[in-house]
Amino acid sequence: MKKSTDTVNNARRRILGYGLRGAAIAAGGPLLWGCSDDTPVDLGAGRAPTGPSDPQTPPASPERCAPANLAQSPRGIHVSFTDDPVRTRTLTWYTDGLDDPGSQLEYGPVTRAMSAEDIACAPFPGRIEGSAEQAFGTNVLTHAATATGLDAGLPIRYRVGAPGRWSNVKVLAPTPQGPLRFCHFGDHGLKQASLAVLDGVRERNPDLLFIAGDLSYANGDQPQWDTWFDRLAPYASTLPVMTAPGNHEEEDNGGKAYRSRIRQPGQNTRYAMTYGNVHFVVSTGGSLLGNNVVQDLDLVAELAWLEIELAQAALRRAKGEIDFIILVQHYTLWTDQEGREPASPALVLFEEDKLLRYGVDLAMVGHDHIYQRSKPMGRGLPQENGYIQVTGGSGGVGLRGFAPISEWSAAHAVRYCFTEYNVDGKRLTATTWAVDNEDNTLAGARLNAIDTFELRSRNSDERQLFARPGRSELLNADQTQAMLRHTRERNALHDSLEAISRRR
Repeated sequence: MKKSTDTVNNARRRILGYGLRGAAIAAGGPLLWGCSDDTPVDLGAGRAPTGPSDPQTPPASPERCAPANLAQSPRGIHVSFTDDPVRTRTLTWYTDGLDDPGSQLEYGPVTRAMSAEDIACAPFPGRIEGSAEQAFGTNVLTHAATATGLDAGLPIRYRVGAPGRWSNVKVLAPTPQGPLRFCHFGDHGLKQASLAVLDGVRERNPDLLFIAGDLSYANGDQPQWDTWFDRLAPYASTLPVMTAPGNHEEEDNGGKAYRSRIRQPGQNTRYAMTYGNVHFVVSTGGSLLGNNVVQDLDLVAELAWLEIELAQAALRRAKGEIDFIILVQHYTLWTDQEGREPASPALVLFEEDKLLRYGVDLAMVGHDHIYQRSKPMGRGLPQENGYIQVTGGSGGVGLRGFAPISEWSAAHAVRYCFTEYNVDGKRLTATTWAVDNEDNTLAGARLNAIDTFELRSRNSDERQLFARPGRSELLNADQTQAMLRHTRERNALHDSLEAISRRR
């Protein structure tokens, strides 16, 4: 008999806890205390440290007990994937100042025989020397290192930094080899609702989180990026987080802050990754298009890449290697938010042509500060064999209202929320969880399911239908220039309206 998703996830949580306050740990609960009262070990998916302030190195030898240089302690730690999601993890963190204190990652498996003291204090069998570069526009270093050769079935314990400047030890769950769960929201920011959404995700304890653009809302204020990553770190240091860039990332010199602070596959701003039986294709969707030739060329190159990437994914699905293809980007394709329209109709139709040609199953987007789910759709109409769009731009920074609801819409709400996706074989079920009350207040609010839906993987005939060769030179020069011009104009109009709103 096939195990249910909940059964598999409960087993995974028990493995991660190893009987050491397992239930609390699985829920992101109290830290395990290792060799002494100043040695916390993070085994949960996102609970902020509750022990003494600025805890440091687990004591196992005189060198490891050396006092930390708190001025250059690692902070803003976040986990992502830049390679194989099963056997690698990439850790990124920051230090203040431009003198590099070291970029080391120490790591190893957590086995059933290990005690809490072992997890905190035992020597690490793996050590990687990472890299450091200056974060854009500020005297902060971005450090990154990738752990490789991981045991696919075991949790990973790790710490980052350098001798005398280590982070506390944290534990990552293994990538699931069966049913998997991931969450998605966009438009985050630094509001109380932003934290409430993160707390909600932590409560659901997924395997992976996608944030669909507009992360920090720094808008050129570079220290705000540090504040955002420091707030994210208690969650993202134990839960892999992947992102797409949004139009507010473009306001940091064409996305330079985003590029200098985040490590992801491929081009970083656009990439693809297979996670279990799901292939994710992450696009800028034109959100980084400003007003220079380099950005024009980047978007044209990206659209050509998107064509080939989706064609290859559709072929893999036809061969049975994957079951779902999901697009992640910031901009909606279609929306019913009041005062909005597609970011650029020319770009939307060009991009959507690819989604329909290769049978993309789902588009996870943000940008519009609402929740809205479409029916299977295409070209602004319900369409059999079309894609489902889930707009989750209600990740905390603010909410907006609706215009008249279109025929393609299946569900909509003005709530702070995120969506949880459960994939078990050829069946995807999703629940959208509100973190606020019906009047959008946060006090006393509990997670509340406001929408659910189910998506079945394409059948064998459909898989073959969408397994088509990639195309080249889809638009002539005049069409390409018209699309770029329209997208630039739409982005500039949006930015000007946002600037006026911020000055009020």
